[in-house]
Amino acid sequence: MASDEEIVAYVLHKLGCTHPFKLSRVLALADIESMEKYGRRLTGLRYVPGPGTFYIEGLKEMFESSECFAIHKGNPETGRRGCVEYVCEPPRLGVEERRILDSVIEKYSRMDEMELNRTVVSHPLYRRLAGLDQD
Repeated sequence: MASDEEIVAYVLHKLGCTHPFKLSRVLALADIESMEKYGRRLTGLRYVPGPGTFYIEGLKEMFESSECFAIHKGNPETGRRGCVEYVCEPPRLGVEERRILDSVIEKYSRMDEMELNRTVVSHPLYRRLAGLDQD
């Protein structure tokens, strides 16, 4: 099983430089798809819910602790948003992990951030993913 960092790296490698908000939604959808198909999450990431949204605890620290993640700051004056890019060799994931991630990237990566957020927080498994429901 791949580490959370390897899964994040794989997604960024596939998407290119991506804002952390969008990245977190793609990761949540991958965990949800894995829960639907296999009854377990793909990652051990901690989703922290807020009103109508969420964030992934420790994601920023993951980026800052590895030279493989390049953080590109945004510039509000020019309208350029910040993003994170994976700049090392892509990680080697298992077939099942790649299948889930590739499927989610294909289905959802073209959505804008608000559509992605709505898709995640309205999903029936979101409450369990965010630790709001226990089973």
